[in-house]
Amino acid sequence: MADIAYVARHPHIPRILLGTLATKERSPLKLMVEVFVRRYEGRISGLIEEAQRYGEVRNTVDKESAARLFIATIQHLVFRALVADEIANIREAAPAAFTSYRRCVEAAR
Repeated sequence: MADIAYVARHPHIPRILLGTLATKERSPLKLMVEVFVRRYEGRISGLIEEAQRYGEVRNTVDKESAARLFIATIQHLVFRALVADEIANIREAAPAAFTSYRRCVEAAR
């Protein structure tokens, strides 16, 4: 939710990033985003692995794929909000998306 709140407060950043990422050129910003996403993916993967140890996430869940899917969920929320020009409403859409994601990975209780 912190990521979504950040986007809601800074709607110009996703627009700048999308414009930069759409080019074929390997700009410093593009490289920085690539490194950031890889580190974030690693951090999320580590959290998923920890949750698996505590029985909160199924052991059959591939942690790298689940991390990518989590990031893709955020990306989708941002992209959809930009397309609909509804960045201000992104906070309202996020809880349902994250609840659905959680239900896909969580262990049965």
